[in-house]
Amino acid sequence: MYRWFLLIAVLIAAGAGLAIGVLNPQPVVLDLAAIAPELPLGGLVLLVFAAGVVIGLLLFWVLFDLPARLHRRVSRQKGSSGSGLPTRNG
Repeated sequence: MYRWFLLIAVLIAAGAGLAIGVLNPQPVVLDLAAIAPELPLGGLVLLVFAAGVVIGLLLFWVLFDLPARLHRRVSRQKGSSGSGLPTRNG
């Protein structure tokens, strides 16, 4: 079941990327200090979107997932009372 959802999501993303690329073929010059690449507008939009997704996932990992994993590891190393029930601190 999971594979079908993944396949459908990949096909939708590919179709959306193709549509954006085809509907925006105008060349755009991206002026960066040292270089000035000329890219199609659709490609630039998809490139910036992909970079935003990667940076967002990286920020999520650093700000939320990594601290939670470290907290679980520290609490596991401290040990538990052995009863399997949560202990009350304080």
